[in-house]
Amino acid sequence: MKSFAGRLLLLMIVVMLLPVSEPGAYAAPAEKQPQPAPTQSPSPGAQAPQAPKEPPASIPSAEVSARANEVVNYLRTLERDLEPSRPVVGIDRALPDISARLDDRTARTRETLDSGPGLATLDALVDAWQSSRVALVAWIDTLTTRAVWLEQQRQRLAELRETWARTRADIVKQRAPAQMVARVDEVLASVAAAQKRVAVQNTAILVLQDQVAKELARCDDALNLIDRARRRAAGALFVLDSPPIWNMRPEVLANLPAAIQEPLAAEMDRLRQFVKDQSERIVIHVVLFLVLVAVLWWIRTHAHAWTAEGESMPALPAVFERPLAAGAVLAVLASPWIYSGEPRTAWLLLEAGALVAMVAIFRRLVAPRLVPWVYGLGAFFLAYRLRELFTALPLLERTVFLLEMLVPAALIGWVLRTRRWHEVVFIDALPSPFTRVMALRAAFAAFTVAFVSGAVGNMSLARLLASSTLQSAYVGLILAAGRRIAEGLFDLALRLPPLRFLRMVHQHRAYIEQRAHRLLRTVALAMWAAVTLDSLGLLRPMIATGRTIWAAELTRGALQISVGDVLAFVVTVWAAFFVSSFVRFVLQEDVFPRLSLGAGLPYALSSLVSYAIVTVGFIVALLVLGVNLDRVTVLGGAFGVGVGFGLQNVVNNFVSGLIVLFERPVHIGDEVQIGNVQGQVRRIGFRSTTIRIGEGAEVIVPNSQLVAERVTNWTPIQRLRRLDIQVNVSYGTAPDMVLKVLVGAAQAQNDIAGQPAPQAFFLGFGDSALRFELQAWTHRLDALLGVKSDLGVSVYAALRDAGMAIALPQQEVHLRRE
Repeated sequence: MKSFAGRLLLLMIVVMLLPVSEPGAYAAPAEKQPQPAPTQSPSPGAQAPQAPKEPPASIPSAEVSARANEVVNYLRTLERDLEPSRPVVGIDRALPDISARLDDRTARTRETLDSGPGLATLDALVDAWQSSRVALVAWIDTLTTRAVWLEQQRQRLAELRETWARTRADIVKQRAPAQMVARVDEVLASVAAAQKRVAVQNTAILVLQDQVAKELARCDDALNLIDRARRRAAGALFVLDSPPIWNMRPEVLANLPAAIQEPLAAEMDRLRQFVKDQSERIVIHVVLFLVLVAVLWWIRTHAHAWTAEGESMPALPAVFERPLAAGAVLAVLASPWIYSGEPRTAWLLLEAGALVAMVAIFRRLVAPRLVPWVYGLGAFFLAYRLRELFTALPLLERTVFLLEMLVPAALIGWVLRTRRWHEVVFIDALPSPFTRVMALRAAFAAFTVAFVSGAVGNMSLARLLASSTLQSAYVGLILAAGRRIAEGLFDLALRLPPLRFLRMVHQHRAYIEQRAHRLLRTVALAMWAAVTLDSLGLLRPMIATGRTIWAAELTRGALQISVGDVLAFVVTVWAAFFVSSFVRFVLQEDVFPRLSLGAGLPYALSSLVSYAIVTVGFIVALLVLGVNLDRVTVLGGAFGVGVGFGLQNVVNNFVSGLIVLFERPVHIGDEVQIGNVQGQVRRIGFRSTTIRIGEGAEVIVPNSQLVAERVTNWTPIQRLRRLDIQVNVSYGTAPDMVLKVLVGAAQAQNDIAGQPAPQAFFLGFGDSALRFELQAWTHRLDALLGVKSDLGVSVYAALRDAGMAIALPQQEVHLRRE
């Protein structure tokens, strides 16, 4: 059961929200245009029809009135469909703002590219531009769909105008009534007006489509520039891009204020623009922070009152003692999914706020002697980030950078030498001492190489290693704090309604908490690894390589299969077994115990549900693999023939197992005897049944034997078992007294049932004794041998106390003398 309880936790995975792209916030998915009746316009997604080869025929005079009504209905429907479309209106309104944002982003991108950024910065630029590009592509699709539909209506109206123009000419020649000619003129006027409206809207759509296409081209140009810069940056990692520090000219510190004023003012301008552009999302972020703080504050205040009366409540987790800090950490963890493309200054402010919150949390989680290290770590991160904003004086910046690399390298070296890696604040997130040591050694190597590279003049490699290592450590701190908060919330939730009313929580709480903590640690490690690879510029190439492997195909004749299909098949089958185990666990732990079901019925129902889920999952896996189910049916027929010859025993056992589950002649826990095997039924599986015999061994019995052979079930529905004890008493003893003594001895035993009452019988006269039998019933099916032994001892003691002797076999030998 514990394995099932552990798998339950795998379903509590937190859903990751995708970042909202800028244009995507304004445009809704393309709406399907309604279609008019009788002579209706085609759907917008349809292809434009080809021009007719022959001119349309005129309408007979007898059909003019009816066909005119059809055209009027069509034009009325078309008029409704020509109303401004919400997606198109949204694109038209949002395009100027998006264009201004892309102008600002283009300027910032060029400025960043001119500064020689690292791979991590370039990847961040790619993410920002790619997000806008995806949304612009969606806009292009929406506008294209609308333009195609308008072109269809334009062609349809042209055909109608030509048809009704020919019709007017014909009815004039036929000298039709003036009312009919006037009716045709009205139709022609209506068609001409509709043509004008369609032409105007089509022109506007094409213009808007061209404007969006230009913005899309800007995104492609920017991505191409970033790609070239990325290739240059990757090739320049091992090239000296600046003079060694000992060859740099000294700088006058008095010029520092003037040197940093201009870049600092530029950063502040970007920050103000960011606040202006992201005002709505900033409000959402602030509201999220306030809600988190309120919830954590409420938890801290009412946690003990929420627990069940008389239930022991563990000490409130230390992270809840600082609800402001915990709320800040959770809000910072949510920021990547709220903002996109924020400037460096905005991210610096977020990091500074998170640093204060993390220090407030970790100072309560570590030993008092480690609190100064927590403060020092926070100050070090803040100093490193502040140095990045003041890079106007190269020598000063290089000197501070080298000091920042030397200090952590020396500290990590001291930790490794003194073997105190367990005292590092967030190192407990790593699964084993080996991984902790390897992580510290990797950090030591990174800081050391960064120090040496910065000293000799390879600042590209030095900044890449330094920023990647520090960002990895910073994210590790945030994730460690977030994990502690999530663990506390989860542990508390298991002790609050409604989860505490679940039987599986009540019986397996400690195990569920252990698996939950392990799951949260795994999620935190995966996120930390992703951020670390991204900071090194390796995440995107790894994703690209993974997609290439995923799309790799193997083609042999008509067989075409890809690695992605195989992995999807395996994952689907695994998910089917996982869901089956989870549902079975929930049914057995929380559903069936609350229902009045017969013995063995819960196991039978849970097994059938499990088989059904696995079967459906396997069929879904075949569909995911791309297998045609019609061919599977044909193959299934051939497979059935093969089964009839080669796997008939396996199928026989499986069908017999289903019969046992449906008819339920035996249940889990029954004491049965099959041939010379007697023991307790422990499991009824697909193919066999497991029976534990008295010696402690488990015997695997094929299910077919439970159906085809004689099975003795020693566990009846009444849960009673009769014990028979035969006694031989010497001749000369009164039989009625013996019967009373036997019944009294049975009644004196606590494990003997009162109903049916014990009975003693006089069986007859033996060769050397009077034969009696005592029959008694017991509910202790789990201890039959012990009850029978105690009953035999009681009978012997009662007969001895009554002066009745147990007869021994005797033979008389007569000797004759002849």
